[in-house]
Amino acid sequence: VELDSKFNNRTCGLCGDYNGVPIYNEFISGDASYNSITYGNLQKISKPNAKCEDPDETLALPSCNDHRAECERLLTSSAFADCWLRLSLEMYIQACMQDKCACKGEEDSFCLCSTISEYSRQCSHAGGRPGEWRTQHFC
Repeated sequence: VELDSKFNNRTCGLCGDYNGVPIYNEFISGDASYNSITYGNLQKISKPNAKCEDPDETLALPSCNDHRAECERLLTSSAFADCWLRLSLEMYIQACMQDKCACKGEEDSFCLCSTISEYSRQCSHAGGRPGEWRTQHFC
């Protein structure tokens, strides 16, 4: 979600409050940082007759681990050198691995290119200057 700065400190809910104060970040509790699955598991309603199992984030898409090395290679290429310290690389590696699984491992699939494109875009938003990562044969 991207918002204009005029909405600063005027939002609330699952997407955050957009106040720029990390102590109020809904994805941080004390020294612990939640990922999306853990945070989602915290959102419960009280329905006595409903049974809802939390997804186990440690077992999420285990077969996708085969793609980790390739995703790390793509996201740590020299084109993204200015991005490494600006963004959480692990989050994008996980998304890349899931994309590779969903697209049956095809390297030039639309969804993989979308994830790498988003990494590049978010790097720019964070003040970085990503290099040219697209090639004639990739994305």
